[in-house]
Amino acid sequence: MKPIMPSILGKIILAYLALAAGVGGFILFTAADLRFLESRIREAVATTAFQDDAQEMRRHEKNFFLYRAPDELAAARALAVGLEDRITSDGPLAKILPGDELTTLNAAIAGYRRLLDHPDLVANIADEARVRAAGHAISESGDRLAERERGFLIETLRKSRQALIWTLGLVALLALAGGQILWRAVGRPLRRLEAQLKPLAKGRFQGFAEVSRDREIVSFTSALNRMLEELELRRRQVLRAERLAALGTLASGVAHELNNPLGNISGACQILMEELEGLAGLSAETRETLRDWLTQIDDETERARRIVRTLLDYSRKPGREGREAPACPLGDALDRSLLLLRQRLPARDSVIGEIPPGLWVRMDPQRLQQVFINLIQNALDAGANRVRIRARLAGAGDWPPPGADLVVGEGGGADEITAGVLIRVEDDGPGIPAERIERILDPFYTTREPGEGTGLGLYIVSEIIRERGGAMAVSSPAGGGADFALWLSGGEEA
Repeated sequence: MKPIMPSILGKIILAYLALAAGVGGFILFTAADLRFLESRIREAVATTAFQDDAQEMRRHEKNFFLYRAPDELAAARALAVGLEDRITSDGPLAKILPGDELTTLNAAIAGYRRLLDHPDLVANIADEARVRAAGHAISESGDRLAERERGFLIETLRKSRQALIWTLGLVALLALAGGQILWRAVGRPLRRLEAQLKPLAKGRFQGFAEVSRDREIVSFTSALNRMLEELELRRRQVLRAERLAALGTLASGVAHELNNPLGNISGACQILMEELEGLAGLSAETRETLRDWLTQIDDETERARRIVRTLLDYSRKPGREGREAPACPLGDALDRSLLLLRQRLPARDSVIGEIPPGLWVRMDPQRLQQVFINLIQNALDAGANRVRIRARLAGAGDWPPPGADLVVGEGGGADEITAGVLIRVEDDGPGIPAERIERILDPFYTTREPGEGTGLGLYIVSEIIRERGGAMAVSSPAGGGADFALWLSGGEEA
């Protein structure tokens, strides 16, 4: 089972979730602390109100004993009833007072209220001391309760402040831990990769060492190493192409220099053939043998001159491309291409040409030879034993050919072109896999071993065809083989 590699994205998500959990916990803690603080404030407000009512009750009590005013007595009674209700109802005071203290205070208020309710209190004030003592006890209880609650509130605020500081510190630590995780996961590996990129800028294509086990960094490093391998391979191919270009220039010069001695050999051979009849002392048999030898020498010399001439034509810079390009006979271009490829063909019948006489296309002959050579060589390198080349006149409805897997260019489908020549290059090789057929015309794409091919042959063919305003289609039947169809402007001699 393939081990699961760590991921930068996973680490970022983990750090984010940890930070979000810390912030969420801070919010929940703060909300709970504020709710508790709110309840303490309500309790403090309730105790302050109890204290104020108790003091107001004592004031009315004192005014009654001082002025004997019934209204003052009624006010003191009402306040006493209110104090009793505050204690007996399910309010803040009932929750904060301990059970015994609540019972004692409740009994004191009830006793005070009964003293105030005595019917003879207005006429007889003999119970004044008892009333004053009971009221004083209630007032002191209220003062103690308020003082104690204020102390609780101050202590609660102090603890809330400390908890808030600790919570903020924890959130800050989580943020720092998340930043450290991101630095280790992203910042540090990228810094190391940056250090390894400096030699690349100076042209030293050395491989990248693994700087992290995270999946994204590993994929990025692998891609960079593959890119460097491809760059090194292309660099070697460019050097090889330069050597081949230099060799081609040398071959062109050698071929040019061979023309003169070959011409001299041919001229001398023809002179000997003319002078052969005038030579005396030769038997008829000897004369015929010499004539055969001289004829063979002249034929081989002419063949060598054709090869040199074809090599020189192939190495020359192509002429102008366009509508004014010369009419190039297809048969001659194929014959010249096979002449150059003769030593590389596995058998004499490896390439079968079925091109009607008089058929021509508008293309520079050297460019057309380049197309034939690349297509034939590509088929043979792919494992084909036989290549069949056919051509015919084609109309606007003959393009694209049925079953084509890949089509480039407009060809006969273009509105301004109504007729042309359709060339088919078919081989009996293993064919082209479906997953590769879309890439075979890409530059430098090759399935051969490094150093055995540049991956430019088919790309050059497609570029030549498109430069001429033609089209190219590729198909590979399921049974094997490949079919390259070319559509070019051309016609047939009348």
